[in-house]
Amino acid sequence: MTLKELQQNTYSQNIIASTEVDSVLSVALHKNLEYLYKNPDKKISLGTQKKFAKLLALRLQNWPLAYLRKNKDFFGLNFVVNKHTLIPRPDSELLVEEAQKYLNSSALNNKVLDMGTGSGCLIISLAKTTCGEFFASDVKKNALKVARLNARKHQVKITFYLSNLFKKIPEQKFALILANLPYLNKEQMREPSISHEPKSALFSQNNGLKHYEKFLQQVKNYLAEKYLILLEIDPGQNEAIKILSKKYLPESQIDILPDINNLDRVVRISLD
Repeated sequence: MTLKELQQNTYSQNIIASTEVDSVLSVALHKNLEYLYKNPDKKISLGTQKKFAKLLALRLQNWPLAYLRKNKDFFGLNFVVNKHTLIPRPDSELLVEEAQKYLNSSALNNKVLDMGTGSGCLIISLAKTTCGEFFASDVKKNALKVARLNARKHQVKITFYLSNLFKKIPEQKFALILANLPYLNKEQMREPSISHEPKSALFSQNNGLKHYEKFLQQVKNYLAEKYLILLEIDPGQNEAIKILSKKYLPESQIDILPDINNLDRVVRISLD
């Protein structure tokens, strides 16, 4: 069977959009989409056909393409991902951009902590583009395995901690702390597109705010005299997170920054 025949046979079943068929086929072949368009007469082995059918079945069950590919691009870099890590999203690049600005303008202590690192995409992107001393933590051992793998892949030095929030992190002073902690509520967790991503990286009680409230309760002992905290949130949490931030860090300046879709996405908590 040729590549074009396999495409046409799958299209005709009308079980999934043709663009999705092509994306899954590119994964099965380990080729990009351009290759598919330029090689319609390529003979597809029976083994590859079976692999394609298996991947297509997973995609029909809402398995993300990033998990099928086992990698995802973020901030111009490619990261290994799997079912133990949240898939990096473009909205989170705002955290890196704001962190870059801060580190590039500061000659002070440049100790940086990424809490809830997952694949390590935030801290590794920073370590590749700025100067500093970099640390990262996650509550899940399997997520840290992926983060360490990505750090080796991109040849950056990062100290990793297996820790539930600050519990196992030695007390020290960080000038910059980034956190993309779980912030979805029960209703948002029903979204099919995230059904295969780790629940522990997505869901938080108290309408999505439990993790951030605990973080804000504990963070003060880990902050340098001058600091910046960057948190990713759901747009509907902007007012609630302001209240929590002022409750636990009353001396700080609090700003909410919009993402690429002009939705409130990043909380900037600072003391200059």
